[in-house]
Amino acid sequence: MADHVVDTNVLIVASAAEGAASGYPAAGVSVGAAEIEKVFGWLRDFRDDPTRKLVLDERFEIYQEYHNKLSGQHFGLQVIDFKLRECLRQVPVGYDGNGHGIVPSALGPVDNSDKKFVAAALHDPSAIHIVNATDSDWKQQQQLLQQFGITVIELL
Repeated sequence: MADHVVDTNVLIVASAAEGAASGYPAAGVSVGAAEIEKVFGWLRDFRDDPTRKLVLDERFEIYQEYHNKLSGQHFGLQVIDFKLRECLRQVPVGYDGNGHGIVPSALGPVDNSDKKFVAAALHDPSAIHIVNATDSDWKQQQQLLQQFGITVIELL
């Protein structure tokens, strides 16, 4: 089973499950209730499986991004905090002067905000997968990422 570096959009969509269940639209989420439930289910299953580790960088820049978008009341961040205590895998990630993860120059087309996720996955691409829900950039870069052995799990 792979370990996972989770894109922030997964946490945001999963956190919208409570609002979707009550019929209220989730702020900042542009998918329907069925899609929200699918992402919520994946994140719940990830939380409950001790063999699947959360991957974070040693500097906790990925974790900081989660905190910039979510609060402790959000399901997505609660899962991250649980995995942080129970099933964490830290990997070294270098950062440039702009705070973007350092990746090989051939991966330059990857969105700067996603490079930290890619850099983390590059540490062990056969065992670390990136998980995405709604960010179209991952699909656009799929072939390029595959050249480096990086797997992106597309939940939607």
